[in-house]
Amino acid sequence: MKHYLKLIRIENILMVAFMQLIVRYGFLNHIDFRDAMGEQQSLSNWQSLADWQYGLMVLATICIMAGGYVINNIFDRDIDLVNKPENVVVGTYITEKTAYNLYFALNIIGVGIGFYLSRVIQHPSFAGAFIICSVLLYAYSNGLKQIPFLGNAVIGLLAAFSIIIIIFFDLYPSMYDGNADTMKRIYSILLDYAIFAFILHFAREIIKTIEDFEGDNEYGITTVATSYGTNIAKYVSLVAIAGLIVFLSYYIFANLTHNNYAFGYFIVFMIAPLLFCAFKLWKAEAKQDFTFLSKLLKLIMLTTILSLVVILVSMKYA
Repeated sequence: MKHYLKLIRIENILMVAFMQLIVRYGFLNHIDFRDAMGEQQSLSNWQSLADWQYGLMVLATICIMAGGYVINNIFDRDIDLVNKPENVVVGTYITEKTAYNLYFALNIIGVGIGFYLSRVIQHPSFAGAFIICSVLLYAYSNGLKQIPFLGNAVIGLLAAFSIIIIIFFDLYPSMYDGNADTMKRIYSILLDYAIFAFILHFAREIIKTIEDFEGDNEYGITTVATSYGTNIAKYVSLVAIAGLIVFLSYYIFANLTHNNYAFGYFIVFMIAPLLFCAFKLWKAEAKQDFTFLSKLLKLIMLTTILSLVVILVSMKYA
């Protein structure tokens, strides 16, 4: 079992599931507003999916994502034997045929649930979102990631979409004139967090091309690091991280100056670690330096997710 969990990158899968659960149960369910008639309403009464259906949406998301990791591990086996031999599962503990069967099963489950949920919310075309994500992950593993910047951006977009899909399936179908203003404000918040996710994942993907430079270069894999050099890749990551710091700074000064707890949280647990990350990236030389930075950015993703809860709790109870 542990080899299957390693194959689907269980820690990354759980991070996405945790994020989607936090958005609903740590944020959306606790928002109250006054409708157009002046009556107090709870947003939890105007969500399109029941709890078990939302759970299915989370399951569909992580199935599609897990399928992406499986197919990527199949295609990258030889390269990973150089870059990360301890993580090679396909051909070592699990046969390639079994890995392909798992890939197809995960995608069938994910897309199938997507079709069901799109019927539930009476927007059948929304099922296409799961199909597009599945196709993009396959295309990424089968060559798209060898297009510098584009492949990295695709991973960032898919990370952002794991947040945006909540708008499509759980909020948008329930919008009406009475709650439209509130819904649009929530859309804006979630879209900001989708941008945070995109930039974080993009920066991390660039850093991973430096971390994997040895194997990628040996097998002629085209990445930002192998095409333009590790120094250029470092500068690209630095620019992305600097851009995120600027965006976060604008966000907190525009929205959170009246909320001391949330303001402090953003400074201490998001901006300060990003500044530290930028400093370490500037000094980084060895592979283990970039491995550390990759893990640090993953930790910052977690603190970013939790900031939604901090904002809400501090606004309601502080």
